[in-house]
Amino acid sequence: MRLKFIEAVGRDTLAMLETGEIHLGVCLLQSVKSDDFHFGLSPMPPIELFAAYHPSLKVERGSTIDVGRLASYPLLLPDSSYAVRKMFDAVCNLAKIRPDIIIESRAPHTLLAFAEARHGLAVIPSGLRTHRYRLRTVRLTYKGEPLREPLTVVWDKRRPLPRYASDFSELLAVHMRELYPTLIARTDNKRGTLPERRE
Repeated sequence: MRLKFIEAVGRDTLAMLETGEIHLGVCLLQSVKSDDFHFGLSPMPPIELFAAYHPSLKVERGSTIDVGRLASYPLLLPDSSYAVRKMFDAVCNLAKIRPDIIIESRAPHTLLAFAEARHGLAVIPSGLRTHRYRLRTVRLTYKGEPLREPLTVVWDKRRPLPRYASDFSELLAVHMRELYPTLIARTDNKRGTLPERRE
């Protein structure tokens, strides 16, 4: 069996589920409206916002940095179509800061490349791998709380779900918990049941 993966954003993922183009989608929970009763959900560890920067950038040492301190740095941000960017903008409004934006990009690795080239501090989601870059990463916070958005696997309950799709969602949950073990305790109590397997 061969699986096919498709990149899509938010409501586009849900539209493809409704037309039967895909069996499963992975998206932020906020993309699913409260009246979308025909979608099944299986919560995953949340996406968090991190800052990535070259070690030469004068950033105070620590594992976190508050959004209020970002006003003094040139920023490299995801395009405004991304939900994590919308979350970042909303928190900046709350903190009453006007970020100094150097570049906006739809390609996260472009942000990492610019950060490595010492052009500023990149705001990135926690799922983005940075090990190929010479960068430091710290968690973004606001008033001491991490900036995070719930993530979920979603499917259309009106269609049979193949066994491999159910297996994939289980494996994805395990993999994400291995990548982000610090999030396990905060998400286990909110997990829903995985989709029932269909032989």
